[in-house]
Amino acid sequence: MSALRGVHLFAILLLASCAAKPAPAVSTAAIPPSAEAAVALGPLANASLPADECGMILWTLDESRPAPVFRYIAGKTAEIAIAGRTISLARIEGSGATGFGVFERQAFSGPDGLTVKVESRFSFGFDGGSYLERGLVSVASPDGWKAVSPAAGIAGCRS
Repeated sequence: MSALRGVHLFAILLLASCAAKPAPAVSTAAIPPSAEAAVALGPLANASLPADECGMILWTLDESRPAPVFRYIAGKTAEIAIAGRTISLARIEGSGATGFGVFERQAFSGPDGLTVKVESRFSFGFDGGSYLERGLVSVASPDGWKAVSPAAGIAGCRS
């Protein structure tokens, strides 16, 4: 019984000494707002597909609400909102399953060396389209800042 008490006492002393140690020093230097904004996604003002066009729209959660963050019109351009402005992107590659002019893995380039990679999986179909699941939108600025956001959406054609 005394051996068990000794183990308990040792465990209590060990936990107390861990709690009494100061936390290791952590840098509190904030990321410069301009650097963070270089890749931070924002909601798109216009997230619908034009009539008689095919493409995709991806949403992510913004303050617990879905917000459209990416739109691609097949054969044309894509749009993404960063730092409060809408940026046009050109598709530079696509691979994987395809439908409605959209690939499961796509890469886009924008002005000033901005790159965007979009990955998603086709899911259940509906009349004129398909749901996209397990999506990721990855944004990289030319100076090395990166952001990755989970996304889901639709691919399809609007009549």
